[in-house]
Amino acid sequence: MSADDYAEMAEHYRRAKEATKDDFMRRFLEQMERSFRVLAASEAVLEGSRGTQDDLERKPSKGPSDE
Repeated sequence: MSADDYAEMAEHYRRAKEATKDDFMRRFLEQMERSFRVLAASEAVLEGSRGTQDDLERKPSKGPSDE
């Protein structure tokens, strides 16, 4: 799943949380929303690091012996 997919799921749980009246269910949905927001943020960081890793792999490295 992508960061956007996780963010969309978090939004789904937020809307469900607002619609429920049961306290237990509201807390459960709040925890699910928070978990999916953390997943979205983590995936966004991972997606960024994948791009950085790809950039680094394309560039020739200069080691101590190359200088």
